Amino acid sequence: MLTSAHLADAQRIGDVGQGWQVALTTLNSERVAIGSGAPREGAMIGKVAAAWRTQPELRNPAMHDELMRLWVEAEVTRLAGERLRQQSAAGQPGPEGSAMKLAFARLAQATSRFELDLHGEAGLRYDDWTLLPTVAVDFTRRGPGYRYLRAKGNSIEGGTSEILRNVIAERVLGLPPEHRVDKDIAWKDLVR
Repeated sequence: MLTSAHLADAQRIGDVGQGWQVALTTLNSERVAIGSGAPREGAMIGKVAAAWRTQPELRNPAMHDELMRLWVEAEVTRLAGERLRQQSAAGQPGPEGSAMKLAFARLAQATSRFELDLHGEAGLRYDDWTLLPTVAVDFTRRGPGYRYLRAKGNSIEGGTSEILRNVIAERVLGLPPEHRVDKDIAWKDLVR
């Protein structure tokens, strides 16, 4: 905890004592950005659909049904994300971004799992073993193995899926919060 930190007024975002509100606004914006994804053909579902079109030997009827279900879900998520981005541009982003990010994380994992199933053994090959940190996450220029492993991070970054479910329940749906005995105790006074 930074109790003796001093900051010039010009370097502060928001009013004194409003740091948590600024952090929430930033998190909500991040969740909208993560959850909105990319245009349909530029996203993971586009990579899977391209493989389906160009490699007919991979196809089977059961996988066709699953691909169509994932494509429709990706399109609905994309359109909902576009609407949410437009609403956010007109005002302050709200907790609805949590639902967008949660939907995207689940969809990214389901799509990448389907892609591995589609490619079979070849999908397990990993395309870069340098173990160097990346500057930006790029789902489209890497192979199915990378996309599968990277999609796991979507349920952690920007708030875990479990936390987002609580945000949606309490702030979007208006459900009563979970019982917490430490709700009125300052963080510094919590027993650790």
